[in-house]
Amino acid sequence: MASRNTKRTVRGIVLHTILISGSVLFSLPFLWLFSTSFKSPDEMYPPKWIPQVPEGVVESPYIAIRSNRRVQRPTSTSVEDWQRSRPAVMSALKERLMARSEELPELYRPYLDRPELSEAVFYRLIGRAPDDLFEKTPDFVAAWFVERVDDTTILDSFESVYRRLAVADVTIHGWDGLEVDRPTQGDAYPWESASPNAQLVRRDEGLYRPAIEVRYSFREKRDFTLSIEVPTQMDADSLKKVTVSIHGDRSWHEVDAAIELDGRRWESTRSAFIGSDTWQDTTWQVPSAEDDALRIRNWEPLALSDAPADVAPGMMRVNLRFRYAPRVAATVNKFSNPYRQVFNMVPLWTYVYNSVLLVALNITGQVLGSSLVAFAFARLRWPGRDFCFVMVLATLMIPPQVTMIPVFLIFRQVGWYNTLQPLWVPSFAGAAFFIFLLRQFMRGIPADLEDSAKIDGCGYAGIYARIILPLVRPALATIGIFTFMNVWNDFMGPLIYLSDQELYPLSLGLFALQTFQASNFALMMAASVLMTLPVIALFFLAQRQFIQGIALTGMKG
Repeated sequence: MASRNTKRTVRGIVLHTILISGSVLFSLPFLWLFSTSFKSPDEMYPPKWIPQVPEGVVESPYIAIRSNRRVQRPTSTSVEDWQRSRPAVMSALKERLMARSEELPELYRPYLDRPELSEAVFYRLIGRAPDDLFEKTPDFVAAWFVERVDDTTILDSFESVYRRLAVADVTIHGWDGLEVDRPTQGDAYPWESASPNAQLVRRDEGLYRPAIEVRYSFREKRDFTLSIEVPTQMDADSLKKVTVSIHGDRSWHEVDAAIELDGRRWESTRSAFIGSDTWQDTTWQVPSAEDDALRIRNWEPLALSDAPADVAPGMMRVNLRFRYAPRVAATVNKFSNPYRQVFNMVPLWTYVYNSVLLVALNITGQVLGSSLVAFAFARLRWPGRDFCFVMVLATLMIPPQVTMIPVFLIFRQVGWYNTLQPLWVPSFAGAAFFIFLLRQFMRGIPADLEDSAKIDGCGYAGIYARIILPLVRPALATIGIFTFMNVWNDFMGPLIYLSDQELYPLSLGLFALQTFQASNFALMMAASVLMTLPVIALFFLAQRQFIQGIALTGMKG
């Protein structure tokens, strides 16, 4: 008996281990999808499972290296060779940088002894190393790297670790298509700081793009404001948007804008973030019909303010207010930014409404249509019933690609192209698989229940509604789940029949977003998470009905 119990326990442990391992294995793609949705574009390569957490920046500029840009041991190098050579290379690169101190721009000199800069140089050179390099002596390996340190490598490495906030050009856009670019590198239109915790320094050398660098500290004051006045021929009614080139420092602090022109003042309605460590153009647009239009929106909205505008005629003032975000707030800003962009850039709620409408209509149609047809096949006797049932099952063998074009021509002929009708009306005719599923259920219901109902004066409609439907509820729940998944994820149908964006469901709307933001993988992963979560939630909420329906279906003959 003890041996039998031991075997049963071991068998249970093995089975549970297999099930848990399988669950983890199949959940890995979704975990990767979910973690990628929290990343910024510069974290995509080399890829990491865990997104980076902001460092809680209080002062800038500063030196830091990305976690996905740290030097990793080449796969062709043994652990022993790597541990022996890596310290020698890092030390030699540091000495090489310090030796070139007088030759490099003054901006570099305070940071030449920082290990982050040496590692950045190491990271850029290791891709050129031969496979057998680290098998040599540490001195030989170090000399190989030192010989390949040139000005371009130092510049690239410094740019990758030097975190700085900088501002540059201002571009003014008019409704008539006119664009006026105001470069700010010269002395004509300088940026100014009215806050003691932010000093502006002009950087004309040692960096790829000269600009106005902002040296700030949030230790005593939690915000600062930069402003610039530029001449413009536009009046307030002609102004459409203003674009400012900003180099972020990966601090994920918040920035708000205020635009003053022609006696009016507009203020941003939501904050932008200084999250990237590259140059990016941030655009603020005045209120217009485009804010509610069904189109891709790549700007931050402005709203007319009651505050007075103190700017001379023919001049425009741009004010940027930077606000401190503690590490927790910065983390929230970073992780939520892709989702925020999805909601801001596309009319997501319109897509969701269309998807929910199609799901509701299709579930109603499939449950009603399939159950009526299955009831006729399972409980009614009429000439040719079995032949018709075989014909219905035969349609399962016809690939949908064969009927795609004829069905499209029919719907276009009746005037249903670019409407939602082709995507839900056919569901009321039922589906062959669902008809078969329900027929098997209904055939297993005892005939005595139907006979008793007839004796009590109940007709076929009453038998269908009061006896059959309640007893096949597990199968109806299964049909609802399958229909939800098919309609929610359907892409081909909307792509064929819809051309107006206001009719797009979520699947086709996110495809439109992908064509506009193909390189922004974090944005696409966030959109995919938003589309996947309802399916996962539905499964967990209705898994009992789903499993019961599948189990009972297999038991009925």
